[in-house]
Amino acid sequence: MSADLLVSLVTAVCVLALAVLSRWFLPRPISFLLQFAPVWVYIAYFLSAGRKRAPREVSSSSKVWSLTIVLVTVAVAVVSAI
Repeated sequence: MSADLLVSLVTAVCVLALAVLSRWFLPRPISFLLQFAPVWVYIAYFLSAGRKRAPREVSSSSKVWSLTIVLVTVAVAVVSAI
């Protein structure tokens, strides 16, 4: 699995998780900007210069970006629940 694919899959799962949380578990809907916060982090990853590497290589950088996307998702969920 390539690094770009890993980060994009994590982003998709996090966006879907926020959509489900917003629809079924939170008292009010999440705003557009917050709902797509994982996508904004993915765009930063995509535009960063650190993503240039050999194809099919999953580096620690992509794992750090994936972890960042998950943490941003958890932070948005916690802030929206308050």
